[in-house]
Parts: sequence; C-alpha cells; structure tokens
Amino acid sequence: MSDSTLELAYPVEIGDTVQVKQCLDESLITTLDATYPRSIRLDTIKVSLMIAACLFALIAQFTPEPFPESRLTLGICVSLYFVCSGLLQAVTTFVEKDTVFTAQDKSFEVRTDLKRFESDYSFKVVVNEKVVFSENWSIGLFFTEDGYFWNEGFEAKVKEVVTQALGKKKE
Repeated sequence: MSDSTLELAYPVEIGDTVQVKQCLDESLITTLDATYPRSIRLDTIKVSLMIAACLFALIAQFTPEPFPESRLTLGICVSLYFVCSGLLQAVTTFVEKDTVFTAQDKSFEVRTDLKRFESDYSFKVVVNEKVVFSENWSIGLFFTEDGYFWNEGFEAKVKEVVTQALGKKKE
C-alpha cells in the first residue's frame, strides 16, 4: 500500500455517517497533501493542549503527598485539566469548524460535512473566507452497497474540483 492512496482492507459500515465521513476526509487529505502542502498549525495547537491536559492529570494522579494535604495540588491540576479541555473544544468548535484541509500558504481550505442519517457529502473550497466551490456528492458515488470505498474515483473528483475552484480564484 503506497502513501499516495488510501486503500481499505475492510468495508465501511455505510450506515455509520461518522465512519463514512472519516474515510472520505482521510482520503481527501491524502489526495490534496500530495499536491498542496498542508498547514499543521491547528493540529500542533490541539496536540499541545492535549499534552498539557495529560501532564496535569499525571501530576494530580501521582502527586507524592497523601490526599488531605494534596487537595490544593489536586484542585489546581483538575482545574487546569478542564481549562485545557475547554480550550481544545473551543479550538475545534469555533476555529477549526468543519475545515478538513488548509493549504500551508493559506491560499485555500476545504470544508466538508456529512450530516447524521444523510447520504450527501458536502464539499466546499474556500478562499479568503469566500466559498468558491460548493457541491453535494452522494456517498453512493464512492461506496459500494457492501461499503467498499472507490478511492480512485474520489481522488479524481477531488483533484478535478480543487483545480477548477483554484482556477476560478485567479479570475
């Protein structure tokens, strides 16, 4: 299996929209990352917040003082853990939103959505906070009835659409 293609050795449960969206989004990232370098700034921020939260949890768990004397340390660590978790949730909800891919030079981003119990995968190319391309694709175009993913067809569609959208941007 090469890095440029995503191949599934098992079928995806097409009734599970989270699993279907994850499969499509991962293929999209793999496809675009081969042509356009991806910005990992938000990923780095999120991982840093997760590491900080884990460190606070470790300090709270393994503090050498017995319980009654360690209440202040535990209270501070638990509070800081929830602050880190809250910041992580805020970054995911309000900053990242439904963005799946951001080009390293910030020239464009791709946003996707697959609502629960729906079969239409929403695909948007955004340049400077303006949607330059938006389309809904049926997941039936890329999955068999058994749930096997047609990666080559999805990759071709993504490349075609992004190239077309970025061509519009220059006009």
